[in-house]
Amino acid sequence: MAAITTRILGVSIESFFKAPILYKDAHCDNIAQKCFEAFSSYGLQPEKIAVRTADPAFNYDLSFVLFNGNGTFKFSSEKIELSLQNATSDKDLEVVADCIAKVYEHLPLPEVSNTVISGNSQTTAASVDEIQKYLVRHADPSKGVVHAGAIAYIICDSWPQEIRMTVDRSFVYKEGLFLTWTTNFPGKLSRDLLKSLQKACEEAASKLDLTFPPDPK
Repeated sequence: MAAITTRILGVSIESFFKAPILYKDAHCDNIAQKCFEAFSSYGLQPEKIAVRTADPAFNYDLSFVLFNGNGTFKFSSEKIELSLQNATSDKDLEVVADCIAKVYEHLPLPEVSNTVISGNSQTTAASVDEIQKYLVRHADPSKGVVHAGAIAYIICDSWPQEIRMTVDRSFVYKEGLFLTWTTNFPGKLSRDLLKSLQKACEEAASKLDLTFPPDPK
């Protein structure tokens, strides 16, 4: 097992509606009000919520940005898109989870048929040697393969769907690995589901011989 610590974390989510929503039925004014109520505690101001309408049918969107551009939200006729990037601490991760949950708890959303969740993490180990040992396990110098990461499709006890996980050498930290997780859920997310998914991502990493030691703080 290689013990690694998360340094930078990002999450992107797309929730697809069961059917496209016409602009006249989207009630963007109501969604804008609910967005302000849900996210004003994170610094969202009314004038930062923008609605773009290219035509009165399906070509429109409502969007806003949080955390100096690190958090983006977009509601269109076919889906919701969320992106929260550059989280660097457990407290940041709690904020990420809270923002995602607020979207599904507070906004009057249409019926969601499928939600795709993608996470990525820059991590570090205790030393460069530890990462090298991990990456050479499946290397084959005779073929010029000097390092090898992993791509795996994993079933976890705490999550109902398959998780695609990749492990690669980090180009940010010499003693690091770059991890990604991608999965889906047939519907809206909730706080409980997000907790289960976090647990499942850690479980998936453990199946690839990577562990996240408890924060000593």
